[in-house]
Amino acid sequence: MSNPNIIVFVQARMGSERLPGKIMAKINGKELLIHQIDRIRRAQKVNDVVVITSDKEENNVIEKLCNKNTIPIYRGSEDDLLDRHYQAAKKFSADFVVKIPGDCPLSDANIIDQVLQLWLDNRNLYDYVSNYHPATFPDGLDVEGAPLHVLEKAWQEADKTYEREHCYPYVWDHPEKFKIGNLTNSFGNMFMTHRWTLDYPEDLLFIERVYKELDDQQYFGMNEVLNLLKEKPEIANLNKKYNGVNWYRNQEGNLNTVKRSSYVKTKPHYYTESLNLLNRSKAIIPCATQTLSKGYTQWSVGAAPLFVDSASGCELTDVDGNVFIDYGMGLGPFILGYNDPDVNHAVTEQLKKGTMFTLPHSLEIKAAEAIIDLVPCAEMVRFGKNGSDATTAAIKLARAFTGKDKVIVCGYHGWHDWYIASTEREKGIPSFTKDLVISLEYNDLNQLNRIISKNKNQIAALIMEPVGTAPPKNNFLQKVRDITKNEDIVLIFDELFTGFRWGLGGAQEYFNVTPDLACFGKAIANGYPVSCIAGSRELMKLFEEVFFSFTYGGETLSLAAIVATLKKLKELPVYKHIEELGNKLKMGIIELIDKYEMQAYISIDGYPFKSVMIFNGQGEYGPLELKTYFQQECAKRGILFIGYHLVSYSHQEEDIESTLIVYNDVISALKEKIITQTLLNSLEGSVVTQIFNNVGDRSIR
Repeated sequence: MSNPNIIVFVQARMGSERLPGKIMAKINGKELLIHQIDRIRRAQKVNDVVVITSDKEENNVIEKLCNKNTIPIYRGSEDDLLDRHYQAAKKFSADFVVKIPGDCPLSDANIIDQVLQLWLDNRNLYDYVSNYHPATFPDGLDVEGAPLHVLEKAWQEADKTYEREHCYPYVWDHPEKFKIGNLTNSFGNMFMTHRWTLDYPEDLLFIERVYKELDDQQYFGMNEVLNLLKEKPEIANLNKKYNGVNWYRNQEGNLNTVKRSSYVKTKPHYYTESLNLLNRSKAIIPCATQTLSKGYTQWSVGAAPLFVDSASGCELTDVDGNVFIDYGMGLGPFILGYNDPDVNHAVTEQLKKGTMFTLPHSLEIKAAEAIIDLVPCAEMVRFGKNGSDATTAAIKLARAFTGKDKVIVCGYHGWHDWYIASTEREKGIPSFTKDLVISLEYNDLNQLNRIISKNKNQIAALIMEPVGTAPPKNNFLQKVRDITKNEDIVLIFDELFTGFRWGLGGAQEYFNVTPDLACFGKAIANGYPVSCIAGSRELMKLFEEVFFSFTYGGETLSLAAIVATLKKLKELPVYKHIEELGNKLKMGIIELIDKYEMQAYISIDGYPFKSVMIFNGQGEYGPLELKTYFQQECAKRGILFIGYHLVSYSHQEEDIESTLIVYNDVISALKEKIITQTLLNSLEGSVVTQIFNNVGDRSIR
């Protein structure tokens, strides 16, 4: 097939719940459908463009318009869109079938050509190509296609309703049969902030304005529209409130609806490349990873993904091409979602200016000012690169300030000696270090008083995570604050996790308790490597004597990410969004546990900002076997289950609903395995393990 007959099929219909007859709307005296076809015809790799619609009488007007403009048209089944594409492809002798929705009036011929060239250059490699696996282009520039024999196989074998109602879901759902190629936007992920599709009246206003501004050009494509929106951001605001809606609710046959619904279908996932990479990694990297909580001991080897390829929004794609809704969100940092375009833009702009210099950069001041403006205890700020930098610096300050050596710890505080000496992972740490650290159980004031009494005038600091999954009881945090003040003990809140997730001022603002020092990281920069210690001026000024200095402390890309992230957290309803969806997810899980009477085996604790599934071992089944089975079955259904839920701003209500559908299936299946005593025989991979045995519920390392 040296010169394949490539035909674009534009699916169009008059019926639309939100904007009936939208494709017939006129701009500059021409119907939007005609505008779109004219744009597609500019693609050099395309031989012809055909409109396909259903045989419903209301679509007669589409046929009349096509005939008037000498546009080929095919009419077929209303509900079986797969059959409509296949029959049209046969009628017009297509060798390669491209599907583009009729609600994409800004279709870009250059992008169409790039997707087609991807297939033309890799015919022996790819059975299907698109530009949204994952989506990195503005919503409304969708392109996907496959050779006729692939479409025919899907037409012959697809038997699920959603596989017939759309064109290519059978292909996506069977990676063991079809290899998928994807065109990625070289300018980064534009999808979540650019809505160029037509589904609502506000979308039409947006598209009309774009044509008005650019239609005097011979041709305009994605880059020209992006430049326009950069110059006139008010245009993007016309339909901004619907950003992301089509990704979940498009009724015109877009991949996006199918992809969501297909999450809840049990389907084979293959982890061949993950297993290959694991073998390679074990040979050259101790523990096979840099972060234990991401490593293979936390995932069921053979039944869950082990290595990631990419992520966008709340979706993660592994190296085998499997796509998952993710609630781990990089172990906490991605409060806005993966690959946030605004944060990435700030970073790339700074990258043009440089990352490291011989002198400090003004971003150090700008980022510090942004933190001081939001955090109750922050009068001064110093930056680090990871959480252990900040917590260790805080301990050094406390010891210098009080002249005392012992430290009380409550929670997880990093990998440095002063803390890890309190855990079972103390190898390589001098024995005397263990005598300087004392562990405290959360919510246990009696234990705290005993520790202080036994170590009178020896304790420099109490460092604690202000909250984990269990809430503070009986005014615990305020009483800890009072006790430490009375005993001349520096109170340090380790807010590496709660900071900027429980609210703009962190857990200290949420619970209205102000510590002397606080440590932040993770959500502060939406995934970029940076941490900080903040606190009273009296304590922080001691950094002029306490040594805390390293080359990468002022690295500017992460500082730019802080400024961009905090700006977005202030301007958008991030916390309201997370709280609403987090509560819906948690309450839904509680209802499912009650529905299947699984309270003896499963419970859920925590806040909407982080909820944790707790598995209780019974009889021959330990908690790790239960968790492993749950993870395995979730992976089959497109949920990456790590044990906790970190809802981000990129998660939508549809994600929560899809997740609850999956959990319904998995909890039901788990109960059946327990009743029939077949759970252990049903495990398809290794059993997950614990990193620590004595650090409470802290699951993020």
